[in-house]
Amino acid sequence: MLPRNPCISHRLILRGRPFRIDPSKSISHAPLSIITATRIGEPRMASPSSKSGLSASPPTFSVKGAHNSLLLEMTGLGQQPASGRLLRGLTPYLDEQGAAHVFLLTERKRREPWAEDPKTVVAYQELVHWERGKAGGIYRGVCAKGNSLKRNDILQAFEYEPLDLIEWAARRLEAAVVSSHTPLSLDIQYVEKPWGREGWYTGIEARGVSRVRSASGTTELPYALGMFPVPLIGEREDPLILLKTLEPLPEPVYGDLYLEVHREKWETYVVLDVDPEAWPEGQGCLRAGLDAEKAREFEKEFGRDWPDKMAEGLKAAILGYETIRREIDGLLDQALEERGEDTTRPVAPELHMTLLSALPENLRDREAQARSEVESFLGRTTLRPGDVAVLPPGVLHSLQHGVRVIEFQTPTYERLIAMFAQKVLTQPHWDVDEAVALMEKAPYIPPQPQVLEESGEGRVERIVDFPQFQVDRVQLPLNSALAGRTEGQNRYLLLFVTKGKGELLLPDGETHFLEPDMAYLVPACLGDYRVEAISAQGLTFLRAVPALSPFGEQEDTSMTVDEVLERTW
Repeated sequence: MLPRNPCISHRLILRGRPFRIDPSKSISHAPLSIITATRIGEPRMASPSSKSGLSASPPTFSVKGAHNSLLLEMTGLGQQPASGRLLRGLTPYLDEQGAAHVFLLTERKRREPWAEDPKTVVAYQELVHWERGKAGGIYRGVCAKGNSLKRNDILQAFEYEPLDLIEWAARRLEAAVVSSHTPLSLDIQYVEKPWGREGWYTGIEARGVSRVRSASGTTELPYALGMFPVPLIGEREDPLILLKTLEPLPEPVYGDLYLEVHREKWETYVVLDVDPEAWPEGQGCLRAGLDAEKAREFEKEFGRDWPDKMAEGLKAAILGYETIRREIDGLLDQALEERGEDTTRPVAPELHMTLLSALPENLRDREAQARSEVESFLGRTTLRPGDVAVLPPGVLHSLQHGVRVIEFQTPTYERLIAMFAQKVLTQPHWDVDEAVALMEKAPYIPPQPQVLEESGEGRVERIVDFPQFQVDRVQLPLNSALAGRTEGQNRYLLLFVTKGKGELLLPDGETHFLEPDMAYLVPACLGDYRVEAISAQGLTFLRAVPALSPFGEQEDTSMTVDEVLERTW
């Protein structure tokens, strides 16, 4: 039995009938020893993935090189099995060959479920280096779409210096080098929205795909993680925690986000900046939950039936606003079409304001009055830089203009739109009935972070404890450091810097610079690391980690307004 390592899956992953590599055909007198592949039974392997429907072939050749290295090639693969698993499955053969460094070149095809046309088959190549050793060894790899890496070029580079092969390929492909023992630098991918823009670090959608960056180039995140997912994100291989910025425009109303509620999505905001022109006093706003004072009025009139009665009043106000909103949106679309503008795309704020000012004054006044009526039902939470908003499913909310936040959320793409103060571009309707029925009928209470550690060397506080992940905020003064360790399972880390400068240090001396808005994925099997503050203002960063197991749902009970206000969200 192989020893159990939390970073490595020991399942037999070579599917179909077995194949063997014939060592008798090696060319011992050549600089590179070429070993051809022979096959037992059928000439092709079974499909590695029933989902992809794409077949796979056994290794076509094997080449021995310096430093006890071995180069293998496999063609005709689908997305699975991953290269890391293929290499683990070859362990008995690699032991026979005495290979300390194994390089696997694969030619693959896959479909991209996130693409506009998910049926399109994409060809790509992976070149993965497995440095065999204790605790599963170290994986390094490079991946790119197309088939730019040619066998003769690879053989020449391999013969010159096998241990430089990954860097050579990365430079040639202008792709990122991905390693199981190096933090992955996450590039930001901006996605335009009617209210501003989002900056995705781990998002994967048709609208944009996040990328991993190294000195040699960038690689789309799903391809970077697909080469050897177990040491990077853990045995469960769950979708990553979604990390993104929300960057609303500073204009009032036009920069306000959707008033929405989620069935399944858990999300949290940490405020990064508040636009001084939009909010001269330095504090912005989140509309969330029900207004406490209005709730007391409903409680006084309806007793313990106040939640349902208040929800009915909110729904009626939204439906009244929707009628006016659709009239305005129709007139604005007509004006845009006359200018030759695309009515399915976000409109520049200046143009929107120009067109809006040309509408009849009485219509604009009716819109403002109806919107104000809806807002009178909604709670208002002030937000300053560093403040935290925790938004589990069921919380009706709308981040307001000019408040930039970093968001951690479960990777689910669903929402119910209760209202929006401009045209909704992603769907033709609002979800008023469902949203009001689902929403938590209570005022929103901002959470208080839980202090985990505090001393002269820094402060660590838990700001989010969701069923799917936790987020800690770490504050370090100048020259202070925090030591940490990842130990496999599914416990990768997402690090995001909010303030100051620092360094992410590894035991071998490798250093990664940290400054605001930089994000890293720390592999599940990285092991020891250290974060140190190097600026006079210290270093503040957020650290997110998936949960090992979810907790149960809370019981839903009828409460008075005061009982609700005393509850901890």
